[in-house]
Amino acid sequence: MRFVSWLSWLVAFTLLGACGSYSYLREGRGTYYGTEERNGGEVTWVRGPWPAIHSSLKADDIIDQLCAPLMEMPAAAPARGEYGQEYCGVIYSQEGAYYASWPAAIESLRVSQENKDFKDCRLPYRVVDERGRTAILADYHTHPWRYSRMSLQDRWQSHQRYSFRIQMDPTCTVQMYIPHIGESRPGEVYVRQGHRWQLIGQVKDKMNGVILSVPGGTP
Repeated sequence: MRFVSWLSWLVAFTLLGACGSYSYLREGRGTYYGTEERNGGEVTWVRGPWPAIHSSLKADDIIDQLCAPLMEMPAAAPARGEYGQEYCGVIYSQEGAYYASWPAAIESLRVSQENKDFKDCRLPYRVVDERGRTAILADYHTHPWRYSRMSLQDRWQSHQRYSFRIQMDPTCTVQMYIPHIGESRPGEVYVRQGHRWQLIGQVKDKMNGVILSVPGGTP
């Protein structure tokens, strides 16, 4: 049932694109994601829930559904040497269940680790769900190049806002960083293996995001 629902969403999304006039990167802005002024600056918001992802009482169930539909987004998994687009969203709770927001593509241009241009998405600060009050648990984002791991910048203390963050690449390697905000204990980096998390590194220098491998880990 879960596969059928996601496939139905994907077919509808593909048909919209085939019509020629629809572009998520263009029409999605202001509808599924956007920016707003807050405290003298511009912050990103996202709408939820994303119909490609089924709600669950477990956050891990949401994480396990994310990669496939995200990699179907425009330029999320380009061929080698082509333009790539990062997407950012959040995992949040509403009335006791967890949901994923639509992915946002609000970006600033930088150079990837492979010296290829791509668009680096900005972390959402608010989720809009008309059904009621929400609480953001984590953020997620994609990398458009294969075999990419969570970057040093992804682990910077200044980039941590929620309890944890999720990162994935076109091979659907999924990593999680738990920064332990406000605590003296090191941050922890995990990789998703099957339906469990394997600890692969610790971040003792949380300000700069420097990762140290643990026995048996490959950060």
